[in-house]
Amino acid sequence: MGGPLMWALLLPLLLHQAGSQTSSCSVLSGYMDWTKEYFDTCLNFSGKILTQLPQNQSLRARSVQLLDLSANGLQRLPWSFFRDLEQLQLLIVTNNSLDFVDRALAKRCGLELLADCSCALLDWHTDRQDNCSGPELPRCLDVPTGAWHNLSVFLDVSCPSGLTKIAIGALAASGSLLLVLAIAGPVLAWRFCRHRMDQNLSKTWASQDGSRSGSGRQPRSPPSEGGDFYMTYDSLQHESQPVYCNLQSLSQVPLDDEEYVVPGR
Repeated sequence: MGGPLMWALLLPLLLHQAGSQTSSCSVLSGYMDWTKEYFDTCLNFSGKILTQLPQNQSLRARSVQLLDLSANGLQRLPWSFFRDLEQLQLLIVTNNSLDFVDRALAKRCGLELLADCSCALLDWHTDRQDNCSGPELPRCLDVPTGAWHNLSVFLDVSCPSGLTKIAIGALAASGSLLLVLAIAGPVLAWRFCRHRMDQNLSKTWASQDGSRSGSGRQPRSPPSEGGDFYMTYDSLQHESQPVYCNLQSLSQVPLDDEEYVVPGR
């Protein structure tokens, strides 16, 4: 009987001095067995390297009023683990890199949460302000200096847009994507335009070749071997065209001369 009564008398003092980070009770030794039932009012699991808490069951400690989970490498505080801890008044989770605190914990207005200063506390803090009222202001620990700060002030200064680690990661990923598009976009656009230009030029050349082959025009060319007379057909109206005659075979002129004959004259 002396033990529970002593803890009931000392608990208010421990809650007041929680910021000093002095262990309120001895660290439990041995392997952690979450199926075990605890009857203590103070449980210290600090430094046990738990890394994560059970997701599908609550800690079996209905009488616990102070729970120390500091320095365990925890990242998440699931509501299911604290669901049956109705007497819990102080939860110490400092020296853990939290990125998720279940918002249901904010509805426990009689529960004081001591954690490192982090934007991951924003949703919890917002819900607590909506659900609870009182003179006590939530605090958070500045790990580099070891000083305690007003959580509201920290969130207003350091997390003005409500940026949690997940939100920051999403923004970083979207920023990287925009950077890739900014670099690759002009290149892709240039290649697309070049491809379209090549297609248009090919169509133009094909149409010109087709019109030439269908117009009846013949290219101007020298006479074939063994021919003494030839003419060209450059006019689309098929009007009279000059006739060229090689006089070399007729032995009438020197080798370099030709006679130009105009039809009808």
